[in-house]
Amino acid sequence: MNIRKLLFVFTILVTGQIFGQAFNVTYPFTSVTTATGTTDPTAVPTAAGVTFGSFVSVGASVNPNATTRFSFTGFDTGAVNGSDTFTGSINTSKYYEVTITPQSGFQIDINSITFTLQRSGTGIRQYAVRSSLDYTTNLPASISPANANLSVVATNVFQVVDASTGANTGSLVTLGAAYDAITSPITFRFYGFCAETNTGTGGFQGNLIFTGESISVIPE
Repeated sequence: MNIRKLLFVFTILVTGQIFGQAFNVTYPFTSVTTATGTTDPTAVPTAAGVTFGSFVSVGASVNPNATTRFSFTGFDTGAVNGSDTFTGSINTSKYYEVTITPQSGFQIDINSITFTLQRSGTGIRQYAVRSSLDYTTNLPASISPANANLSVVATNVFQVVDASTGANTGSLVTLGAAYDAITSPITFRFYGFCAETNTGTGGFQGNLIFTGESISVIPE
């Protein structure tokens, strides 16, 4: 066995890592109807070494407001039509959540989340993402690709231009080193707030994407 092969075997034995496999999985919400309740019935995505849970709505209305959209009413108000003045704040009892679990013998790195926000004419104007690693801090937010209807304001809060309704692409959460080598279930929560009325909607339209890598490890 040559030196290069010996070094390769030594690295595997020391780190416990055999291989990594990138994932880029999509939640399409295609099976959602106005009668499917608070759990998205669409088949969950799959990737080697990872179990993806279903999206769940907590604290808002009992059913989605439209088909193929995971979008509900009942969010807290705090925005006025035609104004960029906000009097509301995040309500930690109203959110969408999903749990991602490394399978036995695997650890995972989670790199990013991208999604399209759907909002009705009186729906939520602000939203933020947190995780079970720290439910008190918003995750890093940015807009990519650029979208004139969306911006990021203080403390990593996404904000929607008042006149914008329907689906807006570009919400991006970029995760750092704390989301590498995850070995236990992790939950992400998406909070909507500052709606113009509590009958306004806010949620996901089209594809929500998680990117990352699953890494097989040698059992100890």
